[in-house]
Amino acid sequence: MNNKDSDLQAMTLARDIITARLLILQSKRLTLRCKQKWLDATGEEWLRLEVERLCLEAEHAQHRYRATMLAWGSPEFHDYWLIAYARLIEMGTVLTARLREATTELPLTERYQVSADVEMLEGIVNNWSESLREEMAAAIA
Repeated sequence: MNNKDSDLQAMTLARDIITARLLILQSKRLTLRCKQKWLDATGEEWLRLEVERLCLEAEHAQHRYRATMLAWGSPEFHDYWLIAYARLIEMGTVLTARLREATTELPLTERYQVSADVEMLEGIVNNWSESLREEMAAAIA
């Protein structure tokens, strides 16, 4: 087997793994949506608990799909950049929150500089978020 065949097999395997994760995510979301409608119509307590459980399962499926896309995906895949960008925004948001919390423990002389850095980082993350929203809106249109 040559490198071209090996690369093709690896790309096919990656697509299959990503597709499987996406199908699991979609089925979790569909099940959740159906149960949510049923809960809205009946208000049954046991359904509320079921919806909460399904909501967590859908969140986990979303996380696994994104992680799989980042691990196995390629920039050539349709969702790769959206997921990579969303992950970058998520990490930037967490970093901003941690830095903001840490500024209270710094000496007053350093607090100003770190606060300025945090504000700059927040601006960058906000710009990324806006770009992602625009990209997603363009993809839908």
